[in-house]
Amino acid sequence: MYKLVVFDVAGTIVSDDGVVIAAFEQAFNEVVPELWSEKSEEFSHYAKVTMGQAKIEVFEHLLGSRELAEKAAGAFQTYYLTRLSEAKAFDGIEQMFRSLRENGIKIALNTGFNRETLDQMIENLGWSDLIDATATPSETKAGRPSPAMLEYVSRQLGISNPKEVAILGDTASDIESGIRFGAGLKIGVLSGAHDEETLLGAGADVVVKDATYAIADLLD
Repeated sequence: MYKLVVFDVAGTIVSDDGVVIAAFEQAFNEVVPELWSEKSEEFSHYAKVTMGQAKIEVFEHLLGSRELAEKAAGAFQTYYLTRLSEAKAFDGIEQMFRSLRENGIKIALNTGFNRETLDQMIENLGWSDLIDATATPSETKAGRPSPAMLEYVSRQLGISNPKEVAILGDTASDIESGIRFGAGLKIGVLSGAHDEETLLGAGADVVVKDATYAIADLLD
């Protein structure tokens, strides 16, 4: 049995409903409107392909400027926070958390969102007493596919063996991060951005319909 399960957030345990992409589009249109009008299709495609990575890194790659990336990331956060109340947990997630905790398994979240956004989301969902640790690129200075966030929560919880950690995510970058970390189990979920072929191609050990379908693997 695993000692720690680390979940991605949007698309894995929380319904996205296109809000993340809408926030990207709002940020591009606000910060670089002329460039956005020329490259909206290219930028939107890249945002979808890199879903799960640190938002500021995605912006910096596309805009070629840290200064512009910081402005775009700020616009992204401002827009996303205005719609944060729309974020809803997928059915069965809270029950899954409680089942894991009853079996002595710790729960952590990692995300491409910044600290303010994640903390507000956890508060809105009423999960403060269910989550043992969290990580964002705000602390680690590196987003996925770097393993930095997985290393961060493992250190916080005193877990030194990556094989005792399972990770779940809906994107290739989630899986790649788990591989680099050396996680004992990498589970892809089909409730978010990427399809089964993409997740398996990234190295997922198993792919399930949604996170709740992974409970048997996690308690094995």
